Amino acid sequence: MRLGHAELKQEFKRVLLGCGVALDKAEACATLFADTTETGVYSHGVNRFPRFIEQLKAGHIRPDAEPQCLLSLGAIEQWDARRAIGNLTAKQMMDRAMTLADQHGIGLVALRNANHWMRGGGYGYQAAEKGYIGICWTNSIAVMPPWGAKECRIGTNPLIVAAPGDPVTMVDMSMSMFSYGMLEVNRLAGRQLPVDGGFDDAGNLTRDPAPIEKNRRILPMGYWKGSGLSIVLDMIATLLSGGLSVAEVTEEMDDEYNISQVFIAIEVDRLIDGPSRDAKLERIRDYVQSAERADPAAPIRMPGHEFPQLLAENRQNGISVDDRVWARIKAL
Repeated sequence: MRLGHAELKQEFKRVLLGCGVALDKAEACATLFADTTETGVYSHGVNRFPRFIEQLKAGHIRPDAEPQCLLSLGAIEQWDARRAIGNLTAKQMMDRAMTLADQHGIGLVALRNANHWMRGGGYGYQAAEKGYIGICWTNSIAVMPPWGAKECRIGTNPLIVAAPGDPVTMVDMSMSMFSYGMLEVNRLAGRQLPVDGGFDDAGNLTRDPAPIEKNRRILPMGYWKGSGLSIVLDMIATLLSGGLSVAEVTEEMDDEYNISQVFIAIEVDRLIDGPSRDAKLERIRDYVQSAERADPAAPIRMPGHEFPQLLAENRQNGISVDDRVWARIKAL
């Protein structure tokens, strides 16, 4: 089915208010969920919403909590999310990182006791559309085997790097070949993955998302490289925030909450003038996209450049929502 942004937002808001979320926070949270879905990131928008409500009802998310600054060291700050609503907190922390960047050229906010931030790319885009370089990442519960293992010991730990420009160029990548949300999107659509995404129960690489979702033998991005980067990102987020590592979240929590996150904003305008910045970015884009195509019918992929088109299509045609997911939300 296809729905409009307003209808999605209204339904999200209805459920949030029914769970005791204050009106202003319900409005803001519902807007972010609808925005994420309208942008085409269904895995962390409408599809993720029922899971978000489960955690809210379980008390893992504290809807009345407000993040608190614990330590300020000039351009670096350490905050406690106090298990507040994840997407609202993340937006606030990237705003804070940009404020610090205005003062110091760079701003870094490290956050402990956070909840899932939903679409991480939204916070990189938030910085880049205002002219900053935006970098952020989060750790998670252990949902991926390290390279050489069968058992989950590391997180998918998404990393976002966004560069300003028109359009914004942004990498939003899980340390696994596919996020669990994208496995769900492909399973619901009855699609195989475009490349191997994990191992089946017999230990063979597979493109079928269903067994990977079930056995959690998801494949690290770049094999040992994604595994190694996941471990290092976890270590740095833990050290900067003073919060919990993947190991601690997995062994001490009963679900994925109290995680650690990092938000970085860099003010570009004091490093390079606007015309020079634009010219350099345009040359990079043109050089990459002028390469001879491997398949003449398939464009060269530029990270994040698909989102303006997806957004325009969804605004014109309505947002595609899986009937089964929508039925779950309507029943909440």
